[in-house]
Amino acid sequence: MNKINKVIAFVFIFGFISATVNASMSEEIYLKKRAALIVKHSHNDKTFDTLRKAMKSEDTLSAEFWRWKIDQYLYGQYTEFQPIYDEYTKGKSFLDMYNIPNDPFIAKEDPAKSKLQVLPEGYFSGNLPGDRAPGWSIYADGKIVIAYEGDLTDPYIASYDIAKDTWYGSYKAGHSTLSKNGRKRDSHGKPALVQDDDGYFHIIFGGHGGERDDGLNPLSIDTAHAGGRFTHVVSDKPNDISSFSVKDDVSPFGSYAEVVKMDNGDIYFFTRTGTHKSPYVYYKLAKGSQTLEPPVMMTWPTPHKANPMLVDMFYVKTFKASPTDILVTSMWHLCNFKEAHTSKHDDRFNAYYMRLDTRDDTFYNVKGEKLTLPITRAIGDQKTLVYDSVADGTIVNDTKGLKLEDGTPAMSYELRFPEPREWKMATFTDGKWTSGLPMPNTASRTLMSAEGKPIDNIIKLEQLTNDGITASAAAIYRDSKKGTVFAIAKSDNETGVIGQDWIVETDHITLSGRGGMQMKLVMDELDKAVGVVVNVSKGNSRRLYLWHDGKLRPN
Repeated sequence: MNKINKVIAFVFIFGFISATVNASMSEEIYLKKRAALIVKHSHNDKTFDTLRKAMKSEDTLSAEFWRWKIDQYLYGQYTEFQPIYDEYTKGKSFLDMYNIPNDPFIAKEDPAKSKLQVLPEGYFSGNLPGDRAPGWSIYADGKIVIAYEGDLTDPYIASYDIAKDTWYGSYKAGHSTLSKNGRKRDSHGKPALVQDDDGYFHIIFGGHGGERDDGLNPLSIDTAHAGGRFTHVVSDKPNDISSFSVKDDVSPFGSYAEVVKMDNGDIYFFTRTGTHKSPYVYYKLAKGSQTLEPPVMMTWPTPHKANPMLVDMFYVKTFKASPTDILVTSMWHLCNFKEAHTSKHDDRFNAYYMRLDTRDDTFYNVKGEKLTLPITRAIGDQKTLVYDSVADGTIVNDTKGLKLEDGTPAMSYELRFPEPREWKMATFTDGKWTSGLPMPNTASRTLMSAEGKPIDNIIKLEQLTNDGITASAAAIYRDSKKGTVFAIAKSDNETGVIGQDWIVETDHITLSGRGGMQMKLVMDELDKAVGVVVNVSKGNSRRLYLWHDGKLRPN
């Protein structure tokens, strides 16, 4: 037998033996290896004892559900378990592994049979039963392009051609597994939209922990909580939103999509890689590429040592602060393995700040100290803490980066308790953070109705234009009849201080009774506002509206 044949024979025999071993791991061997790893790590990690006690007592969940949780914790926290589990489960479905046949997220009532409310005319979208957000909008090639979560949480995309006053779409851009087959409505998978420098549109959407048959999550310690497969789609043609194809380059377990495009053409996609007790990562799409790079772990959840049932994690938000910098702000979420979450979010605290320098993809705190990833709560409290709400006795509901004209580092955070909700600003001066400040241009801001009467309840007001002589702004406010109004306001020498004292010029949408509105400005390549997208909701009725150049643009 010559040398080549010997090599072929060796490869064949070795491959046969390997295939036999892979196919022959018995349950007995698997359980022994699993048990050995749990014993090995239990000496320093008391989480296993806590989870096993909960499994034995069936604390809030069935024993089988707790076994699934133990497997996921072991799989995500200790990577040496991953090849063992993958080898044993090859070819097995979720129900082959776990006796949990029921889907816990089936709705009690059929969402399709919900009574719809009548909304004001002028909208461009169909009814959006689950999402109150104003979609994700960009300006591209003379068009306002908007991606949003439409019927049954599937992603839809439409564009408005400014010069032609013409709509294109909406088109369904992909398939979401959320809210399907009688499941409860779930808007965690709302889409994020961006266009690369080659003209292709990218949308990421649809995730809230992955589906059961996606297996265990290598990027988390938490089991799939509500289902929903995270998905990345790309337009089939540049500058064309009519058709999209799936790219298999993101974890199916992702949730809460955000995207930031830098001036050099690089794009950063941010997501939480699973449900509550999961880390945040970013994927980078380098200029000229159509495929995302492997994820970079930014944060990591940590069980409490004294009571491992409790887990610390972050909710992360992103903000482009300069051509090269992305601000990454966050709040701390006190979570738990029992899946017990409060309805008023009184388990969310503090505000944190760090900066991603995309020139070398390095994170820094506000002092310029280089940070080592991933960030845990202990590291966050030491290196990136801005506002200590625990010490202040408050609850934080959200965060966002800010860009001040004088370059002072800043961020904002929304207080949920004490009521009413209110956004506050923190700034970094003289080597320390000062929190509890009013948001920019709000301390003495005024808004008058068209009849000259003061409006006290300003929900949101964002400046559209300001040439030093006159200014305009989009506003949402409550009127004297407790209705909600979207309006355009003006500011000039007659109203008072330009950009500070405003008077309503035109009410464009008025919603009587109980209901809500959210809005988002659409900015062009020169960072000038070219439109406003407004989500109007009442009961189970929700639609999107586009305001541009003085009026609503219905489709």
